Amino acid sequence: MHRKALIAIAVGSIIGATLPGAYADQQSEQQAAAAPRAATQDAGSAQSVAAAGRTDRDGDGAKDQRDIRSDERDIRAERTDISRDKSDIQSDRKDIQADHREIQADHRDIQADRKDISQDRADIRSDQKDLRHDYAERREGVNEQADISRDKADIRADRKDIQADHRDMQAERKDIARERADIHADQHNVRVDQHDIRADQRDVRADQHDLRTDHQDLRADRGSMRTDRDNHRIDAGNLKPGMTSATLANNAAENSKKAQNTQSVHKAWYHFW
Repeated sequence: MHRKALIAIAVGSIIGATLPGAYADQQSEQQAAAAPRAATQDAGSAQSVAAAGRTDRDGDGAKDQRDIRSDERDIRAERTDISRDKSDIQSDRKDIQADHREIQADHRDIQADRKDISQDRADIRSDQKDLRHDYAERREGVNEQADISRDKADIRADRKDIQADHRDMQAERKDIARERADIHADQHNVRVDQHDIRADQRDVRADQHDLRTDHQDLRADRGSMRTDRDNHRIDAGNLKPGMTSATLANNAAENSKKAQNTQSVHKAWYHFW
């Protein structure tokens, strides 16, 4: 072969081996420069998403805590209402029992007054009989004026007793009516308090259910927050512990450069032959 032809082949081989290597170096440098930026952007994006998630969960956790405090206050208030209603029921039942006893006592007093009235009327009849007898003896000339005066006095006293007994009976009947009205009122209050107790007990059960749900939500939010803190220690690209985005970028650049150099050597030998 001619000498100039051999020189041309050698020069072409040298140029073919050099240019791909330079091109590969340029590509490696661009990839090395781009890798840290991409890794930083990915990490920043992942951190932004994680921060937004933590903010949402922090807000949910604060709301759950407020709900828990509100439910606990409601339960305490409802239990206080239940205790007060039970105390009112006991008081009303005591009043009902007392009113029943007073009604029974008034009935006994009325019966006693009726007996007194019957006795006074019998005394009046007896005094009137004695008075008629005294008048008859006076007409016969017997001085019965003292007996007559005494019988009249007894009749007046018995009539007064009858009037007093009637007044007592009227008062006792009024007492009975008032005590019966008190009993009806107390019974109504007992029914209202029992209804309130049942309503408060239902509210307590509902608040306890809400409280358990809020505690579960709070535990879930706290578990998510712990998971976020654990994941925050790992890079957005799920790197092994101890590796950073810059280390990953440098490794990627070196691997790309090695691959390009290997490819360039292969092309150079191909062109040479």
